[in-house]
Amino acid sequence: MSQDDTPASDRPPATEPPAADLPAAVLWDMDGTLVDTEPYWFASERDLVEEFGHEWPDHHAHAMVGFDLLDSAAYMQEHGHVDLPAEEIVNRLLDGVIARLHRRIPWRAGARELLADLNAAGVPCALVTMSWRRFVDPVMDALPAGSFVATITGDEVPVGKGKPDPEPYLLGAAACRAHPEDCVAIEDSPTGVRSALRAGCRVLGIPNVKELRPEPGLTLASSLDDVRIDDLARLFENPPAGAAQRRELQIARRPLLLVATLIVALVVGYAVTRGDGGRPPLPPGAVEIDAWAPYWTLTDIIVDADSRLPELREVSPFWFGARGVSEIVVDENAPGGLTAGFLQRVQDSSARLVPSIRDQMPAGGMAAILADPSTRARHVEAIIDFADGLDADGIDLDYEQFAFADGGASWAGTSPNWVAFVSELAAALHRDGRTLTVSIPPIYDVETTGDRGYWVYDQAAIAEHVDAIRIMAYDFSVAEPGPIAPISWVQQVVDGSSKEVPEQYHHKLVLGVPSYGTNWVVSTVGECPDSAEGRTGVTARSVEALAERRGGGPTFDAVTGEWSFTYSLTVDDDTSRCVQRRKVQWVDAEGIAARVEIARHAGWGGVALWALGYDDDAAWQSLVTSSHAPLAVETND
Repeated sequence: MSQDDTPASDRPPATEPPAADLPAAVLWDMDGTLVDTEPYWFASERDLVEEFGHEWPDHHAHAMVGFDLLDSAAYMQEHGHVDLPAEEIVNRLLDGVIARLHRRIPWRAGARELLADLNAAGVPCALVTMSWRRFVDPVMDALPAGSFVATITGDEVPVGKGKPDPEPYLLGAAACRAHPEDCVAIEDSPTGVRSALRAGCRVLGIPNVKELRPEPGLTLASSLDDVRIDDLARLFENPPAGAAQRRELQIARRPLLLVATLIVALVVGYAVTRGDGGRPPLPPGAVEIDAWAPYWTLTDIIVDADSRLPELREVSPFWFGARGVSEIVVDENAPGGLTAGFLQRVQDSSARLVPSIRDQMPAGGMAAILADPSTRARHVEAIIDFADGLDADGIDLDYEQFAFADGGASWAGTSPNWVAFVSELAAALHRDGRTLTVSIPPIYDVETTGDRGYWVYDQAAIAEHVDAIRIMAYDFSVAEPGPIAPISWVQQVVDGSSKEVPEQYHHKLVLGVPSYGTNWVVSTVGECPDSAEGRTGVTARSVEALAERRGGGPTFDAVTGEWSFTYSLTVDDDTSRCVQRRKVQWVDAEGIAARVEIARHAGWGGVALWALGYDDDAAWQSLVTSSHAPLAVETND
């Protein structure tokens, strides 16, 4: 863990103590900060993936920047189809990078000069890197002896405690015999920045491969070439991480001029926020965009992440389930490497990470938990622990069993317990600076329909407690062939919630918008084999290819606002044969825009896409354009 194996607490300072106005210690990242080895890693990754007959595009290489090496190995197993044990993958990568280092060490501009100045001034320095020891040693050997008091490496921190966990920087500060809040960390990656901020350090960000977005406690500079020791001291002049400011350091050639720009964080539609991530404010009348991210579409989601994530307010990974009072689990079918990589992509973006938790208990199970104040409190505690473990920005509750499994006769008893649970959970999340979203099925405009809908969730009562209420205005037809989200029904849903929820909370209402469809069997002639498919799903990405393959002629229904086509499919095997008449119905780009307009004209605060990975470029562009455009003002002209 260090160049000197003596425990940090027993070791005398390597130099004279620094001046009082200087940092107590400076903690350095290595890859991309001290040395620009990211191209070496990318080349080594590409070589290994190509050995297994696959390509390694840049977006996969960039996604792993800042990862612990074992996490990188898992990602390469998943995305690069590298059929090797994780540790062997790491060692193969290290071999490639070290071989390149022996030819040339690519120092980042100004890094060695600043390190030498800090050594001369008596400021202890520690290296804090997720690279492994045998990769670090060649770089250390090329520096003057004693440049670092300690080197914290990825293979020497506790398993599961690599960046973005604060543990590496806590170890670095301890090795320098300093308090983390008195230290400056120098980082180039969002993952490393997150680790240092969580440890309590002031952070100087020097972006390299990945963009760094301003946030509390982070100061940005384009290069270390012009950073001097007194610049590091000035990082302590403003409030630390957690204050409602963000600062960007603008560095010019000497004589040096530092300008700290203070930006008050914007809060749009939320009573509680952890910072807006640098997203610009929306024009008047525009609405925010949230989206669910199911695990089964992650391959497509990750390919489009760079264009999708900057437009989103909240992203809800959809692979977590509540299966008991304190049991919140990952879906067994969710691909581990892929999900971990995507969570990191969201955390590195301006979007808020708000994972969905589904009620996966048997009928009546969750209702029983919420009915008992003791088990309800334990369930709240489990969700708080879950949010802490993911460092989530909020939680989305998707507890649909009340509506679809428990039966309407239970609603009168369940509803007040649900409201109590939501209020208690919201209070606990808000204390941690996190938000609470609920995703619920709709209620209707009872005056029009004669049906109140799924009133068990009591939208009016929970509105004051939650930060967003997503109304799932889709899946109109499930058991029988029919539309996905007919326009008139969506209007009834919006009217119902708008009447139920006090107007002061309308900015919390979010309309669920589909970008998918259904392929129905409408009739069958003959006896179908067991292999014949019944109802299947289609998406905006897949439906045009299906229509072309099956010879379907799509037509638009102005009443439902949806497209459809029909075709015949012969299914046979050695023993039976049938002909299915199938109908495909879906919501396209124009349909998305029409549903967004309903939410906008109702004065709602947002729309939520079901789901990322279903949308094609046309659907996505329609969603963004219709959501973020200023609302047209109607006149009598």
